Amino acid sequence: MSAPRVGLVGLSGYSAVHLQHLRDFHLRGEIILVAAVAFPPELDAGTRAQLQSEGCEIFPGFAELLAALPQLKLDLAVVPTPIHLHARMTVSLLLAGVDVLVEKPLAASLQESREIIAASRASGRMVAVGFQYLHAPEVLALKRQLLAGAIGSLRRMVVHAAWPRSHSYYTRNAWAGRLQVGSDCVLDSPVSNAMSHFLMVMLFLAGRDERSLARPVRIGGELYRAQAIESFDTAVMHLETADGLRLDFYGTHSSREIGRPSLRIEGANGNAEWVQDSCARLTGSAGYWEQLASPESATREKMLGDVLAHRRGDAVAICTPEMAAVHVACVAELHRDLAITPIPAIHLADYRTDGQDFTCVRGLDQQLVRAAQVGLSLAEAGALWASPRVPLREFSV
Repeated sequence: MSAPRVGLVGLSGYSAVHLQHLRDFHLRGEIILVAAVAFPPELDAGTRAQLQSEGCEIFPGFAELLAALPQLKLDLAVVPTPIHLHARMTVSLLLAGVDVLVEKPLAASLQESREIIAASRASGRMVAVGFQYLHAPEVLALKRQLLAGAIGSLRRMVVHAAWPRSHSYYTRNAWAGRLQVGSDCVLDSPVSNAMSHFLMVMLFLAGRDERSLARPVRIGGELYRAQAIESFDTAVMHLETADGLRLDFYGTHSSREIGRPSLRIEGANGNAEWVQDSCARLTGSAGYWEQLASPESATREKMLGDVLAHRRGDAVAICTPEMAAVHVACVAELHRDLAITPIPAIHLADYRTDGQDFTCVRGLDQQLVRAAQVGLSLAEAGALWASPRVPLREFSV
């Protein structure tokens, strides 16, 4: 079988990460990188010359790429574009007969998720979604341990993640921190974008077989805004499955310190933990188990390799749009049910690090850790600005 012909939509921002891996696969002969869209002014002359010398044609926009598809004969397109463009670009490529690897999240709304799934089924083309940690060997190994009963029946899972984001993070493009751009839904936030991986890993590890996700039936939480944005930058999310497993998420972009994302799992006969790009480990009735993680770049490369293998018909799992739609449904329900509460300026502090300006919430680092440990609301953990706990309500994924 000849190497698949691949195109990349976009070259700046996170697209540059995909470009690096695609070029590595291209230079090894595993793919042929034949096309890339460079939205002006994101392509410098050196990168353009390098790509063209390697046989990659550069297009100034997505419409031009679509028009050239009959000549390009693309097998796979990688789509790491702004959230509100995922659905329209993915659907257009699918209906043109091209398989798609779309960056997370799958889409900005449930309706857009349904449109992608429908287009995939109608065209018979594949959609893979870029949740790379669902391909991480230590995550897959941990799930096998959990399914084998290494810590007994699962009782609670909790994510804690603290990633300070500078002011420039929210001004880097026209959609960061936005709920909507024009008539397009965006819903950018920690749980839909930067920290969405950790919510997905939790849903995945809570699934009842090797490839399924848990499907929550109840939801609640708290949403807060400390930054000068439309959306929220701090979230507490409580999910519950039909059999009573509690899935908690505590994440913020407005802490002072970095808290490496981690997932703690409490079982009837032990506990487990996954720490991003570090390890998975557990202590159960049979003793201690641990598997170290590969670097993030290796995990992303494995995801691309798995997508290519899946296209060849190998028995390799990918993150399907049906799986990723569970994440979209949880995010959509948060926005439908919960108001975003601004944090008063008296509780905020500005600081500068490495030439970047930040705003943090005083005391949030400790409050978020304390709340995550035992499942408290932020108000119960001592945050004077926080809202009262909201009871969980039922919803369907």
